Amino acid sequence: MHKQILLIVTLLAFATAGVAGNKCAVSKIEPISWWVGMNNPELQLQCYGQGIQNATVEIDYPGVTVTRTEKVESPNYLFIFLNIDPATKPGTFDIIFKDGKKKIAKCKYTLNARREGSRNRGSFTSSDAIYLLMPDRFANGNYDNDSIKGYLQGVDRSDLGKRHGGDIQGIIDHLDYIADLGCTALWPTPMFDNNDDNYSYHHYSACDYYKIDPRLGTNADYKRLSDSCHVKGLKLIIDVVPNHCGIRHYWMSDLPTQDWIHQWPTYTSSNYRMTAWTDPHAADADREVLEKGWFSYSMPDLNLENPLLFNYLTEAYIWWIEYGNVDGIRVDTYPYNNIKVASRFMKTFRDEYPNISIVGECWVKSPLEIAYYQSGNNNKDGFDSNLQSVMDFVLKDKIQEAFNERDDWDHGMAKFYSHYAQDFAYPDQNMIMNFVDNHDIDRFSGAVQMNPDKYKMGLAMLITTRGYPQIYSGDEIMLEGIPGNYEGFRFDFPGGWKEDSRNAFTEEGRTGIENDIFNYTKALLNFRKNSTALQSGKMKQFIPTFEGVYVFSRYDKNERIIVIFNNNVNSQFMSFDRYKELFEGSESGTDIITGKTIYFDTKLSLPAKSATIIKVKEK
Repeated sequence: MHKQILLIVTLLAFATAGVAGNKCAVSKIEPISWWVGMNNPELQLQCYGQGIQNATVEIDYPGVTVTRTEKVESPNYLFIFLNIDPATKPGTFDIIFKDGKKKIAKCKYTLNARREGSRNRGSFTSSDAIYLLMPDRFANGNYDNDSIKGYLQGVDRSDLGKRHGGDIQGIIDHLDYIADLGCTALWPTPMFDNNDDNYSYHHYSACDYYKIDPRLGTNADYKRLSDSCHVKGLKLIIDVVPNHCGIRHYWMSDLPTQDWIHQWPTYTSSNYRMTAWTDPHAADADREVLEKGWFSYSMPDLNLENPLLFNYLTEAYIWWIEYGNVDGIRVDTYPYNNIKVASRFMKTFRDEYPNISIVGECWVKSPLEIAYYQSGNNNKDGFDSNLQSVMDFVLKDKIQEAFNERDDWDHGMAKFYSHYAQDFAYPDQNMIMNFVDNHDIDRFSGAVQMNPDKYKMGLAMLITTRGYPQIYSGDEIMLEGIPGNYEGFRFDFPGGWKEDSRNAFTEEGRTGIENDIFNYTKALLNFRKNSTALQSGKMKQFIPTFEGVYVFSRYDKNERIIVIFNNNVNSQFMSFDRYKELFEGSESGTDIITGKTIYFDTKLSLPAKSATIIKVKEK
């Protein structure tokens, strides 16, 4: 490792958080509990304690068998493998550790009753609209946890790189707002313990996989968030991060094995070039740096090819799915891992939960590359990602660019036409997550220079096109940001703090423009909530005119929706003659925003820089 990293690791104070109720030489057993009736009967326990490696293990509980133990390089770890018979009853038992005949530790372990129907839980689909938020930047519902003894960072809202105090209670307090907006699923970014001295607010560098960061809340609060979501009709999605942990994870003070993380003679960051996986001409050296280079100094790169670590991480996230009754998975930085191992990682979840949906962050720059990562694609190399859904980063680029451009052969609306024309590459065009921005990208508001007309065109494209929409907290009020600055993508939601000068969660607290954007977003999302055509219908598009008019339709056996964009700086009159196949057998439709009747035998007036969405009136 790089000398700077070694110094940080040397200075770390190892935190020993014992298993609740245990008084033994084993300071950690993970998973911290488990369930009976799981699909996979084998459970790997990672036990940590001073010199525990040579202990023998005894368990006397009906249905639970110790099949083997495994030592590693560090003498302070012992891995225990249990077989849990399907008929095993829930309960608590002792795990006894011995040195010869001498008992050196006795730890209690609990097997819980599994929630009825847990294995066959439903998940998010193309009918959903997902609300993304960063807990620290959304709302502060509990000021008592802003600073916690033993944690390096408290709250400092004057610094964009520091913690701001948002928490789980703040999310729960505003679930009605999210549901009323028309979203049907919630994706909070990670919430695991992250006691770093810098940028700990984003929680993508976990220090404890079985503990919610106390500045965000407790494990019980997470369960309460899930229960509250379900009461409000919202699904809960967990953000899974298989590529890296935090520099202050206790592993980093005492690695189980030297290959637990990827190590280099000097610090080496990833080259971030995910195209190396699909490039048929790629150099092995480039793929190695992509996969094994660190995401940053504070994020040690995990080696999922180590089977013990692979099991540890899959069990950790399965634990949260069970404990928190989670409905779906978003996977962070999928192609930064060895993608074949990442595929097996995803399959573990799909084997345990056959109906669970997984959407992967594969930040690549062409539809063919994105499609490569959608499960079911007929890739020449036989690779299958086990990701049912992928994120359309290319569409995001088109949305951020096209409404600022004059239309010609390949600019403006032509960018959308060309993009959707490549949808042949996807095995499932409706399981594509669309977005105008997120927590890692310039705000769309800045891309269109805070122009509300262009902004609403982007929202219309997002919510009506094939796939399903992701709304990033603040998109619904055209929240501003700072281009090119991570912290500038992550402004606090106005009104999430009692000291804020206004509350944008309410109509009274929003500006006129913000209310205009909010009401538009709400109208579109709530219309989509009841539109089978927009949720899962087919799409038909027409080559855009050089006058900046672009037309497509979403349709199924139940309904037909026509979407018309005028990207011109002037208003246009459009004849429907060219588009007859979209409304054949009907004479009129309804503008879903204004409620006005649109007759197809007359020319339609299209305001400059606008989207018109028409529901065809069926006879």
